Amino acid sequence: MKKIVQVLGPTGVGKSKLALALAPELGGEIISADSMQVYRDFNIGTAKLDKGELKQIPHYLIDVFSDCSQYNAARFLSMSFKVSEDIISRGCIPIVCGGTALYLKTMIRGIFPEQTKKKISREELNQQADHDGLSSLWEKLNRVDPEYAVKISPNDRIRIIRGLEIYYNQGLPPTEIFKTTRTPFQDYLIIRIGLTLDRGELYQRINQRVDQMLNSGLIREVQLLRKKYQANCPPFKSLGYKEISMHLDGLIDLETATNLIKQHTRNFAKRQLSWFRQERDIAWFNPSQFEQIVEWIKSRLSTAGGR
Repeated sequence: MKKIVQVLGPTGVGKSKLALALAPELGGEIISADSMQVYRDFNIGTAKLDKGELKQIPHYLIDVFSDCSQYNAARFLSMSFKVSEDIISRGCIPIVCGGTALYLKTMIRGIFPEQTKKKISREELNQQADHDGLSSLWEKLNRVDPEYAVKISPNDRIRIIRGLEIYYNQGLPPTEIFKTTRTPFQDYLIIRIGLTLDRGELYQRINQRVDQMLNSGLIREVQLLRKKYQANCPPFKSLGYKEISMHLDGLIDLETATNLIKQHTRNFAKRQLSWFRQERDIAWFNPSQFEQIVEWIKSRLSTAGGR
């Protein structure tokens, strides 16, 4: 049986460092399951490992796009499967590391086949959001699929529009559609490791990481990126880039921008944990429990017939 290890958890908990340490222990190579690290040049705000760390172990699905291509769960599923097959063909174990819960879940539950002819397009839904406000679309999604809506933020434009796109074109709520999905990983054993910390410690780490990003040149990075890429490039809507852009546009001062990044990142971490806690097949550890994590993974691999 083919095997994959997932390292997941909230932002700032230490997933990338753990995956980097796990790889030599397991004979593994790392696949990013981060929705923003796939974009080239967006480095500091996406908390990418530095070039030296990335060279220690082969990493995939980082710096893939040098334009503003839309990255989504379907593209991640296809690309991660291709990379996983290649890694396994060389006798190594894929270690999928990231906090984009939907991507990780998609590997297990798959993507449903979409209809080619659509009753309403994503562009039309975006226009509705611009005209009526994003909150009105979230309310519509909540009426047709409260189970799905409660899992996402009322400010999560991409997933709100995606949910309504599914509903209007498939004729069923996203929650029902997801029950009929397919995955190319169906014959894989997926070993899931979750990292967690006391909330106070996690929030402290998040605050410190934001300060470190700013000290490392986040403002300068955003200034350069705004000259190179269009304003609608997906990463500009993500944590850090959005708030610093508001500061550069003169809408808020730097102190307010910094506090907003910290607050929004803490809120995001809380939502991530809520999402992950609904999954029953995740073994949770403190990031400091490295030996226990290695032992647990190796025991699962051994039980399933080794590598």
